[in-house]
Amino acid sequence: MKKKYNNRINNIYCSTKYILLLILNIIILILLQRENKKKNKKKQIKKIGVISVRHETNVGNNLIKYAMSIILKEFGYSPYIIGTHWNNMSISFINKTTNLVIINKNFSEIKKDDYDILMVNSDQTWRKFDEHFYDYGFLKFAENWNIKKFVYGASIGFDDWKLSYKDDQICKRLLKNFSGISIREEGSKKLIEDHFGIIPTVVLDPTLLIDKKYYLNIIKDYKNKMNMKKKYIFIYTVFYSKYIIDAINEACRIFNYDAYYFLLNKTSSTEDFIYYMVNSNAVLTNSFHGTVFSIIFNKPFITIYDKINAKERFSSLANLFGIQERMFENHQKINYEQLIKPLNIDYKLLNKLKSKSINFIKKNLEK
Repeated sequence: MKKKYNNRINNIYCSTKYILLLILNIIILILLQRENKKKNKKKQIKKIGVISVRHETNVGNNLIKYAMSIILKEFGYSPYIIGTHWNNMSISFINKTTNLVIINKNFSEIKKDDYDILMVNSDQTWRKFDEHFYDYGFLKFAENWNIKKFVYGASIGFDDWKLSYKDDQICKRLLKNFSGISIREEGSKKLIEDHFGIIPTVVLDPTLLIDKKYYLNIIKDYKNKMNMKKKYIFIYTVFYSKYIIDAINEACRIFNYDAYYFLLNKTSSTEDFIYYMVNSNAVLTNSFHGTVFSIIFNKPFITIYDKINAKERFSSLANLFGIQERMFENHQKINYEQLIKPLNIDYKLLNKLKSKSINFIKKNLEK
């Protein structure tokens, strides 16, 4: 009887041991499968090298990179902002918001297997600033690479054509390797068609593609920084002239506003730009992105332009949003009432253009 009892106990023990081992193996298998899924998911996240124009003290350029990074991340990609001429202002801001790659000498530092996709980002990437022009504007360093390449929202930076015949031929050759080509200014379309032999898609500046909540998120910790005691005009200019200074003084006199001058220098802050723009009562600017962010934050504004900052960039923006009455050429008589007149922008049209622009990006990521 005792022997039978012991055998039964042994059988139960062996069965329990077997079941426990089976359960343990199942758990291990499930954990391994989960780990493999995580690894595969990481492998699937494609790295995009985002190449733009020089990285000097430039708020608009920083915010273009920020906006494009937001878009690419939302599509499930990992963006890397690549470029030369970095300064502390750009490094500080971009390090907080996305991945940063600093080119020390030239674009040959980028290796073929570093990225899955290369894109030329927006702003004046088709303006010949320096010897790196063919690289930052047309990815010459990757000419023979079997890798996906496209251009988003390039600008030539001028109202007329500045490139030589030799430049045209090299750029045309390089553009043959791109899956998609788009520009920022409608007025440049004919020039590009004539010189490069392509018909580009016209898209919005990247800063107009994301919701303003992303910009407000940049300044969420700036709550107690305001030191302006009364209503003020936000002044953002890339250069000053007697005409502009007189315009600022006259605007402040008429409406009894203070003026807050956002000065571009090594101690400038992209966060400050957003903060004081958001809290202003009006904006006076001669900057393209000063105008763009006045639109984004629905601020009454006046824009002054001349040959130095290229009329075409502003006229394309004005025609797009129907804000011609807010644009004034240097020495033209200014209608200061625009600084208290609410914007009347068709935001449904803006959303339609956003969809078109974002679809261009999506299409070229998936090709």
